[in-house]
Amino acid sequence: MISFSTLQLEQWIGAFFWPFLRVLALLGTAPMFSASQVPVQVRVGLAVAVAVALAPALPAMPPVVLDSALGWSLVVQQLLVGGIIGLSMSLILSAVQLAGSIVGLQMGLGFSTLFDPLQGVEVTSLASFLNLLALLLFLAMNGHLLLLAVLARSFAMLPVGSAAGIGAAGWHALALEGAALFSLGLAMAAPALGVLLIANLGLATLSKLAPQLNLFAIGFPLFFGLGFVALYLLVPVMQSVVHHLVEYGVNLAGDLLRQAAPGAPAPGVG
Repeated sequence: MISFSTLQLEQWIGAFFWPFLRVLALLGTAPMFSASQVPVQVRVGLAVAVAVALAPALPAMPPVVLDSALGWSLVVQQLLVGGIIGLSMSLILSAVQLAGSIVGLQMGLGFSTLFDPLQGVEVTSLASFLNLLALLLFLAMNGHLLLLAVLARSFAMLPVGSAAGIGAAGWHALALEGAALFSLGLAMAAPALGVLLIANLGLATLSKLAPQLNLFAIGFPLFFGLGFVALYLLVPVMQSVVHHLVEYGVNLAGDLLRQAAPGAPAPGVG
């Protein structure tokens, strides 16, 4: 008669359960997979498949009683670790949508807002287009596989059962990276904004020289046309832009994990 001890069962369950939690939290916050159009059942199924594939390559998991206080604390820890990896990439890729929103408003597309199902908010049509383009490039560059690689390395940096975890300092560092969102978005929108600013100055000068002109009838098609010319010049370099953003997001996730790893130096202030 074959018999199993409780310790063996806990080890076998933990070898799959802890990776499953991290992958599930990653899919719940990562770009594309966190969209409301992706059913929860699909996310859970993907998390099961990825956890089964990752489990043999991961370090041995400690035997933990799941219904104990330690077990519940480890559940929260795994969800936070997976969530911060996905949020890091989502935060950085949002710079593309921010750039599209800024340019769209300057073009006069503020009235043409659409409900973006991926973000769950109303954005300009240009921002929605650039966001979808960035997400497609993200998948084409295997950005989702890079996130899974970071997740696999996180088990060596933050082993299950260690006292370390994503604390308040890690989430504070992630919030501070919001400045990168605005700086990257403005950097991408800067060429188009410069052209539209020159057009605004030209129209202001024209309004002084010829007050009888209908500037609304002239300015709207002018801004619209210049914006699409800038968009035409931007699209060919979107691949390199998204590639840079994906690298930035992966590096950000790795830095946050290293800060939370045991023995990591405390982040400097200022």
